[in-house]
Amino acid sequence: MNADPSNCLVIEDSLPGVSAGKAAGMHVIAVPSVPKETDEFSSADEIINSLLDLRPEKWGLPPFNDWIEGTLPIEPWFIGGPVIKGFGRGSKVLGIPTANLPAENFSDILSEHTSGVYFGWAGLSTRGVYKMVMSIGWNPYFDNTEKTIEPWLLHGFDEDFYGEELRLAIVGYIRPEANFPSLESLIERIHEDGRIAENALDLPEYVKYKDSPYLRNPLQQGTNSNRKVAEQEELK
Repeated sequence: MNADPSNCLVIEDSLPGVSAGKAAGMHVIAVPSVPKETDEFSSADEIINSLLDLRPEKWGLPPFNDWIEGTLPIEPWFIGGPVIKGFGRGSKVLGIPTANLPAENFSDILSEHTSGVYFGWAGLSTRGVYKMVMSIGWNPYFDNTEKTIEPWLLHGFDEDFYGEELRLAIVGYIRPEANFPSLESLIERIHEDGRIAENALDLPEYVKYKDSPYLRNPLQQGTNSNRKVAEQEELK
């Protein structure tokens, strides 16, 4: 390529690849393929959670032009199921009530999607459609042992709705999963995520999904069925 190694940027998901890039005198961004093992990639110049977090402008390259007001539009995906009781820390510890879904029902989807903070629309079977922001991952501050889905519906409800059918249309991405030095900083960041989602969902790129038939039609049983129904309805 006749390029000076110092002007090259390597993006790698393996330790041998990171080591090779550094040995060649190149800048290296690591995207670890195995969760919770980022410490092993410390020799990289930057470690990111996924390619969603790649910001080429940091390296003197043209920026991606698909970010909108701090959010990244993604190919929408759809999940649904009954609201269950979670760890009990959403309302009690954080003051932010989350509507948890049974993670075991979505193991295939959880493995497909990188951890981080997403947003979209939430449909409750007897109440309506609401804006929502959600986390996917292990919540490093609490050091979860399993990957979870924790949506926060951006609406004040007067009562719990455990057992009620919840349908989600996830349409955008905000940021990677992160740890925080204090509970206060975590709460502050969650509220900031909520403000970002609240504003973004008024944009034409996202508001169109509020009328998705999937959010209003009864769900079929099973994750695969849910996804098929969503795909079929979106094609109509």
